Amino acid sequence: MPPLPGAENLPIMPHDLDLLVNTRWVLLVVLAATLLDVVLPFIPAETMVVAVGVAAAAHGEAVPVAVILAATAGVCAGDHLAYLAGWRSGPAVTGRLRRGARGTALHDWVLAVMRRHGGTLIVLGRYVPGVRSATAFTAGATRFPRRAFTAFTTAGAAIWAAQAVLLGYLGGVAFADRPLIGFAVAWVVAIAVSGLATTVVRLTRRAGPRRRSSRRSSRPAPGPAGAASTGPSTGRRASAG
Repeated sequence: MPPLPGAENLPIMPHDLDLLVNTRWVLLVVLAATLLDVVLPFIPAETMVVAVGVAAAAHGEAVPVAVILAATAGVCAGDHLAYLAGWRSGPAVTGRLRRGARGTALHDWVLAVMRRHGGTLIVLGRYVPGVRSATAFTAGATRFPRRAFTAFTTAGAAIWAAQAVLLGYLGGVAFADRPLIGFAVAWVVAIAVSGLATTVVRLTRRAGPRRRSSRRSSRPAPGPAGAASTGPSTGRRASAG
């Protein structure tokens, strides 16, 4: 079976991406990496997907739609496994997530935001390290509707997979003679997208406390007992006297 198009132009790619140069393994590797990424975030799933896009573009091949589908399927499968684990063992999963101050703060935030912005968090959480796992587990533990979870997860996975492949592909087209540079540029842009998603998620996190504080400040402060009723009556008594 022929190697992945453009593989010979990538001799100094990281060794952990060697499996991607063989079409016999590329879909399986992408599927497994994106699936396991939910519990093993150190797996370079996005790096692999971007590299496949660069390699495909190196020889002018079409966009590898099959890789997009494999990555989408892997993300959806991993998220649903985490969702099912949270659904079946909510208290145990919650206790595990709340180990340490950072995990407790992250879980409390996800729990609060899930009620208001569950769909947005599921879609954008794919781009933020650690949030994808916490979101999927918490969605199951809090009984987030399954159909809604599936819809948002599928949409987020498809957007993420298409973006990663297309960034790599465009980088490979722009730097056809130097695919490693194309890979580096695409990877930096992907990191920037993740940073933007992280910013949006943080703004969403801060929106909740601000809304609550604004509601509290807008409530009229209660005056002294009987103050509202004594004023007018006192005036009438004075005029009567």
